[in-house]
Amino acid sequence: MKPSRVRTTGILASRIGRRFVVLFLGCALVPLLAFAWLTLSRVTDHMNAEIEAALRNGAKTAALSLAANLNQVAGDLAVVSELLSQDASQSGELSTLPARIAERCAALWLVDGGKVRRLLGANVVHLPIWLPQERAHLSTGKPLVRVIGSPPQLVMVISTRPGTQNAPLLAAVVEPGWFWDREELRSRGAEVAVFDLGGRALFHSFAVLPDPTDLMTAVRREPGSGTTEWTVGGEPHLVHYWRAFLRPSYDLDLLVVQSRSRRDALAVASSFEQWFVLTALFTLLFVMFASLVLLRRTLGPIVVLNDATRRVGQGDLSVRVSIRSRDEFGELGAAFNRMISHLMDSVKKREQTEYELVASRDAALAAATAKAEFVTNVSHEFRTPMTEILTASEILLELDDADEASRREFTSMALSGARRLAKLVDDVLELGSTAAWEMEPMDLAATLIDAVAAMSPEIWDRMRLDIPRDMPQVLVCGRRLTETWCRLLDNAAKFSEPDSHIDLRARHAGPEVMVEVSDQGVGISRQDLAHMFEPFRQFGRDQMTNKANGTGLGLTLAKNTIERHGGRIEVESELGKGTTIRVFLPVHAAASTPMLVGADGT
Repeated sequence: MKPSRVRTTGILASRIGRRFVVLFLGCALVPLLAFAWLTLSRVTDHMNAEIEAALRNGAKTAALSLAANLNQVAGDLAVVSELLSQDASQSGELSTLPARIAERCAALWLVDGGKVRRLLGANVVHLPIWLPQERAHLSTGKPLVRVIGSPPQLVMVISTRPGTQNAPLLAAVVEPGWFWDREELRSRGAEVAVFDLGGRALFHSFAVLPDPTDLMTAVRREPGSGTTEWTVGGEPHLVHYWRAFLRPSYDLDLLVVQSRSRRDALAVASSFEQWFVLTALFTLLFVMFASLVLLRRTLGPIVVLNDATRRVGQGDLSVRVSIRSRDEFGELGAAFNRMISHLMDSVKKREQTEYELVASRDAALAAATAKAEFVTNVSHEFRTPMTEILTASEILLELDDADEASRREFTSMALSGARRLAKLVDDVLELGSTAAWEMEPMDLAATLIDAVAAMSPEIWDRMRLDIPRDMPQVLVCGRRLTETWCRLLDNAAKFSEPDSHIDLRARHAGPEVMVEVSDQGVGISRQDLAHMFEPFRQFGRDQMTNKANGTGLGLTLAKNTIERHGGRIEVESELGKGTTIRVFLPVHAAASTPMLVGADGT
């Protein structure tokens, strides 16, 4: 038996190994994982807070910028109102209108009751009917800003004589190209949008304006300022909104929104998280690997010796330990291996003695069993023809001499049984015969033709022959070999349908000749193939209801004859698809004088 090595594996499965692992996890890995998780969480939260703060500051700055722009427009309208009060002319445009007003106002006109006087630009916007609270706001001298038309336009209106009811109004359409400065309003990396409190978009820098439903829902929850999300082109965006509280000054509030792609906003955080996780994992793996190596070197020899001792206690003496260290553990492992080697040598000697005794006993039992089975089978096969002879003889003794037909019938039955009994005796004697056969070179094809000619017409008509004329000679006992072919052909006929073909083929294959006998019969199952050459055995039919004629010695005798000729016999069969028996015989190298061969082939 080849010795099996016990190596330093299974350390983690040992109790002491598990204790060290738990200690390692509790004192090293758990704190390290907790530190990594806390660090990553704090850094990620800090980055998210910075991104929200940047969006909030951007929205707040944009709101202050819009308020400053409105203040400039309000200052311009105050200047125009002062000029109108000083100008004596009441027709045409003001000749002293400052140029900067045209930069900030797309149109400017004076409304006095039902009369409208155009001061700047060509557009005339139909102003709404002012509500009492709006009139009251204008009477205080504060500007009033409204969103009019589609696309929406900002219109600023002031009273030319504050404190006076129904005073003329100065109205201006704010120049959108100047007022909505995209680069000034949006923060770095973000997009900007401005809504009124009704959710109508006044300005945005998006290619396609996102749906503001979620935004307005968040505004209703937190009116002043807040952070939410919306989807832009299928991509999530972080959004911070800031309410520009302009109602005291302009009776109008604006909602300024800064929006940034979540992916872009968190790119730095994601990159940091990825590298941090990779670094942490690498550190953990390195620590675990170093720890396992140390555990293996420390606990490995103990675990190996423990496992080896347990296996020796269970009777496994092939175990060997493999402890490759230059310390006491290595010396202990070598001493253990030497001890087991000496013990195994002693056990092998004992086992060899026991094996020889058992082999002798088994051989004796097998011989006794074979003898008993042979005697039983022979007795069974002898009983059938003997019964026929005895039965027919008893009936003949009781028959009347005048009943000639019955006498002939039972005489024939007794004769048939006697012949079967004689044939069985001849087969059994041949099976156990050790007499030498006279061997001589013969034409193989001639023995095959003689066997075919000996078959009954019913079998001969079913045969298909493929026997070349130039077959080489073989050194055989002609009568015995012809009888073998007859047995194989008769066996093929018994176990196939009467109208099916039986093929007989011969081939020259190098130093051998091959003869095949194939039928299309019931076939033999795979588990029965190993027993088909045993004496008194038949396969392929129900032995109780459909037993074929014969003693079951035909294939046994055929195999015995072929082997005494120095050949071999093979069987190929499948249940329900027929059987092919192949016989291989050595080619006779040169003609020689007849010789005798014994049962052992010598």
